[in-house]
Formats: sequence, structure tokens, C-alpha cells
Amino acid sequence: MNKFLLILISIITSNVYAEVKFNNAVIKNNFGKKVTAGFIEILSDEDLTIKKVKSEFSQRIEIHSMEMENDVMKMRRIDSPKILKNKPFILKKGGNHLMIYDISENLDEQKRVKLNFVFLKDNGDELSSDVEFSVQ
Repeated sequence: MNKFLLILISIITSNVYAEVKFNNAVIKNNFGKKVTAGFIEILSDEDLTIKKVKSEFSQRIEIHSMEMENDVMKMRRIDSPKILKNKPFILKKGGNHLMIYDISENLDEQKRVKLNFVFLKDNGDELSSDVEFSVQ
């Protein structure tokens, strides 16, 4: 009976929670400016959509693409970024990245800051994860 209960709990929780891993989370020091960028690698064991990224020090965080167009670097907001199952979603310098606007504090006085990622699963459930970023 206990073995059956453990298997049942495992099945139920595997359908509720996605395993999401975060690596190399870095925010560029803003040196008193109101805008900066962030970088991170995200890996999930199921497909997810990033619904929102929030923080206590910024009311507006977007994910942007960066592409060369006629020898000009163009940045555009990605409205519903998708994380594909077992495929790294990489936000990096010189590529797709976080844009952090309207910063309310000087990040150079901090070594670490927290961002909250809100994900949407294919079944409509939301998943929220706090991620600690180093300020560099």
C-alpha cells in the first residue's frame, strides 16, 4: 500500500510541477542609470512560456531579441518567449537578453538581486520561480 501511495504522489506532482533550472544569472551593473541588461540560461523538463519577469527594483522587464539588419543592430521585444522541453533557453550578451527598465535603485551597491519568473504551462497552470542574479 505504501509503495502504491508513493507512486501516486509521484505521478500527481510530476504533472503539477515542472523542473526548471537556472544557470549563469547575471545582471549588468547599472552605475546609477535607469536601464540595464540581464543574462541567464533556463532549462525545463517541459515546454513553458515566460509570462512575466518581475522584481522589486524595476516595474518593467522585457525579453528582447538582438539581430543584425542591414548592418544595424536591432532590438525587439519578444512577447511570449517559449522554453522548449530539454532545450536551453539562453539570454546572453550580444544575443537575446533581459532589458530591465526604470530601475529604482543603484545596483552597484548590491552583489546579488532577485528576479521572479512567471511561467505558463501548456495546460494553463502558472509556475513561479525566484532567481538570484549576481550584479557584475
